[in-house]
Amino acid sequence: MSSPAQAFPPQPKGDGGGSPRLLSTEDGFRVGDWWVEPKGDRLRKGARLVRVEPKAMDVLVYLASRAGEVVSREDLEQGVWRGALVGYDAVTKTVIKLRQALGDNPRDPHYIQTVPKRGYRLVAEVGPPDQGGGLKVADRIARPARIRRPVFYGLALGCAVLASLLLYLWVSRPYTWPGEASGPGAATDAAPATRTGVVVHPFEVLSRDPDQLYLARGLTADLIADLSSFSGLRVTGAATAGDSTDSEGASPQGARYEVWGGVQRVDDRIRAEVRLMDAPSGRQLLIERYDRPFADLFEIQDEIGTRLATALSLKLSQAERLRVAHRYTPSVDAYDLFLQAQAELLTRGRAENERARGLYLRAIDRDPAFARAYGGLALTYAADYRNQWSSDGKAALARALAMAETAAEIDPTLAEVQWALGYVKAQQRRHREALAHLDQALRLEPRFADALALKGGIETYTGKPEATIPLVRGAMRLNPDSGYLYYMILGRAYFFLGDYVQAEINLREAAARNPETLEVRVFLAAALERRGEREAAAWEGQEILAIHPNFSTQVWLETHPMTDRGQQQRLVGTLARLGL
Repeated sequence: MSSPAQAFPPQPKGDGGGSPRLLSTEDGFRVGDWWVEPKGDRLRKGARLVRVEPKAMDVLVYLASRAGEVVSREDLEQGVWRGALVGYDAVTKTVIKLRQALGDNPRDPHYIQTVPKRGYRLVAEVGPPDQGGGLKVADRIARPARIRRPVFYGLALGCAVLASLLLYLWVSRPYTWPGEASGPGAATDAAPATRTGVVVHPFEVLSRDPDQLYLARGLTADLIADLSSFSGLRVTGAATAGDSTDSEGASPQGARYEVWGGVQRVDDRIRAEVRLMDAPSGRQLLIERYDRPFADLFEIQDEIGTRLATALSLKLSQAERLRVAHRYTPSVDAYDLFLQAQAELLTRGRAENERARGLYLRAIDRDPAFARAYGGLALTYAADYRNQWSSDGKAALARALAMAETAAEIDPTLAEVQWALGYVKAQQRRHREALAHLDQALRLEPRFADALALKGGIETYTGKPEATIPLVRGAMRLNPDSGYLYYMILGRAYFFLGDYVQAEINLREAAARNPETLEVRVFLAAALERRGEREAAAWEGQEILAIHPNFSTQVWLETHPMTDRGQQQRLVGTLARLGL
């Protein structure tokens, strides 16, 4: 994850001719009476020390880089969340936490002022530590020095590192896609070697309206699915601009072509553009622009797929042309509602889950045979069960299965529908059946990243976390813009493998993308406790209680898909030390 200093460099003064503000977010800086250390996510005022969550620190650094200016919610979402799908209240909740840490009163602000209908302004003085009586650099908060141990502890540590390295080499073996061969003794499969590599970048919104992000994300996902159905292409997604990647992430390196696009809805019209670039040379090979009635959305999608195939000199079979033309529903209105529901569902919050359910139901009302909408509806009921949001969890889970089965009755050939069945059955702890549905999804769509990731999750549920890593890393290569879920699955697997450093790295990535997800906080607290980071673990425990005031690990596990008793006991025992 990039540091706040990298993500939010000092901004030039508004006169256009001044020098940049002297704000060292790398070494720390002063805001009012507080000393701020972004690297440690800490604030200090005299003897008082306050830890804040990474996203709150990112917001503070961003506001400090534009001190005195009004910063809109949209700017914060783009600059801090960097295009990630978050609930509407994400900015508000983060600012509230930041104010609480600073001891600020929103009615009489000395730090963060709310400007109605415009955004937020940092009103406190900002500067380096050697100005205005601020703390000196030597006063920065440092981690306490580790106690020296006898030499034989070092030898033991070396053995542990060697064991970890061997384990890493084992779990880092590349995942072999269905239908592809690997290894020196494998049968030859010439098809993958002759495929043309294409990376599809997330479509941009051609306006400053964040409410249309769902449309851009939905069109991107469906374009990837359409192009993936062409036998001559090897298609992957690319991370959202500004997102950071680490060793678990993916990049478009090695791709022959790149696809970029943008979309905007203006009343009853849609404007869109798509560009095809030659990756090695940067030469533009194709640009198509559309300005048509919104009712022509499906025709525009079909034309984009066909024009890209033509530009790539692909000869499409009749079956491939039919797959591109099949938009899952004849109703553009139903499709638009479905995309809105998908965007709400990704945030995994209770309010967003309710809104997603309402949107799926409206989509089904416009097209009662919309299989994908039934599959999405199933996920909302499964979320009620998993998160214990329903007073009758068993009934909610039964409802989820009924909706997923309805989707399969309408169209069992959709990989997304088979994935929904696999997800619901995983929540029922019918893991063998769930894996069968996911294998079917991969047969229908061999490069379906979510199916690989869910298979990885099930491997951990059943006590085989070592099998999770290559599956999820393969999913990340296919879908680098996957959000927090893949990082959470990786972090959970590393926790049960005993690699608490890697667990923390991936779980912090997940928390940065979705700070309100309870499971991320649960495993992050456990990983920190296992590492001996008691202060940080206790802080995460408080975050868990802020999300779920009556949290109990034993009760939470009652609706968790994990079936391995040893793993359950390890988690319960670890969190018991934090009073959870």
